[in-house]
Amino acid sequence: MDVRFTVGTADLAAAQGDVLALLLDDDLKYAPPKGHPLRAEAERWLRGAKKKEVWEHPFTRAKAARFAFVGFLPLRLEFFQDGRDQARSAAAKVVDFARKRHLDRIAFLLEPTAAMELIELIVEGVVLGAYEFTEFRDSIYPLKRMHVELLVAEGNLSAARRMASQRQKVCEAANGARSLVNRPGSVLPPEALAEHARKVAQKHRMRFTLLRHADLKRGGHVGLLNVGAGSAHPPVMFALEYQGSERRQLDLALVGKGISFDSGGISLKPWDKMWEMKGDMSGAAAVIHVLEAVAALKLKKNVTAVVPSAENRPDARAYLPGDILRYRNGVSVEIHSTDAEGRLILADALLWVQERFKAKKLVDVATLTGACARALGPNYSGIMFNDEELAAQLQEAGERAGEKLWPLPLPVEYEEQLLSPVAKIKNVGGALAGASTAGLFLQRFIGAGVKWAHLDIAGTFFYDKKQRYFLQPGATGVMVRTLTDFIAKM
Repeated sequence: MDVRFTVGTADLAAAQGDVLALLLDDDLKYAPPKGHPLRAEAERWLRGAKKKEVWEHPFTRAKAARFAFVGFLPLRLEFFQDGRDQARSAAAKVVDFARKRHLDRIAFLLEPTAAMELIELIVEGVVLGAYEFTEFRDSIYPLKRMHVELLVAEGNLSAARRMASQRQKVCEAANGARSLVNRPGSVLPPEALAEHARKVAQKHRMRFTLLRHADLKRGGHVGLLNVGAGSAHPPVMFALEYQGSERRQLDLALVGKGISFDSGGISLKPWDKMWEMKGDMSGAAAVIHVLEAVAALKLKKNVTAVVPSAENRPDARAYLPGDILRYRNGVSVEIHSTDAEGRLILADALLWVQERFKAKKLVDVATLTGACARALGPNYSGIMFNDEELAAQLQEAGERAGEKLWPLPLPVEYEEQLLSPVAKIKNVGGALAGASTAGLFLQRFIGAGVKWAHLDIAGTFFYDKKQRYFLQPGATGVMVRTLTDFIAKM
């Protein structure tokens, strides 16, 4: 659905539409001031919410406004831990209410200055909540467009317009990542993923570099070459470079895992959930669309995103358990499972981004381990790192975006689990601490003095059912908003 935002003055004598929404906190600091035509009604609804009488049905026919419906949406902190997610969910609930009734004009009354802190959250809830993936089916809603007006005090008009515009760009980039991940693996092999990234780069005048099979072979990128050997679609590696500052120094490098489909290879996965592995390129989708958001915002930073991409299939040419790969940095890796392939292609990308782009601050994003998903569940991504300050900044950004990051250790004691009798290391560390041993594997490919963080999104990249009101089942676009906010505040 196409969402159009406008910002207007909070004048109920002039404003009109289908649905007017008010978000109410326990202290009514977001509510209209005393004496306002809707104040008494807001107080009544908040009292009802405290008695759990109106939580599921917050909409009523309008009496004191030129709207068909008015919605009073209490933000009940005792029901949920995350107050920011409550605001996002409330905004998405308004969209859901309107489009189910074929109503296309909604407004949010944000008259008090305190309510300005809700604007970004409302925009997120609306844009993320209105998302549908309709490439292979029709929308279940007849409306194609919705007009959303933010009604604020006259002195806040300019700030509200800026905030709404910026947040919409970030959320549309996150939705772009969601659509990429939701596509079937058969229509998004590595070369198609690269073409999508090239179009993003071209649209925003970013430099785009593509390494094809011959380039990878010349460069000795053994992880990509072996993981992709069993597929009819050759592996690739590509980079998008955003230059927002006149300085030549790179501020941040991002690396996103781009396994376009992961069957497990010779170490074949069970059949029942294998279809989800079309999303094993969620890290790639995230970093591509972070660059899109950064460019749309015109941030004065220099950021490069690198994506290694391969399709992991069993075939007569596929790499085998027991094979030994020797990387450019001299690290040899014995393959114990061809289903632990993400770290193998990430190793190529981590080396390349440090060599080619001289990256000194580096964040990789990957659907890397089921161990992380089992440990942290669907609402926390794992973070492993070698720099406390970098990790703290990423966690703060994740907290603001509602994409929480939970630190997992990289214990030197677990290095022993990776040792191989025939190579320097194995590509798996055993049944225990799988997320940490995967992080330790990647750390082998981080150079001295490079600040690095690894984000494991295996549990958060996809929801099989509605987990939070503003994120429908399917791809979540996780880390697009977090990393964009992190870059903006670097």
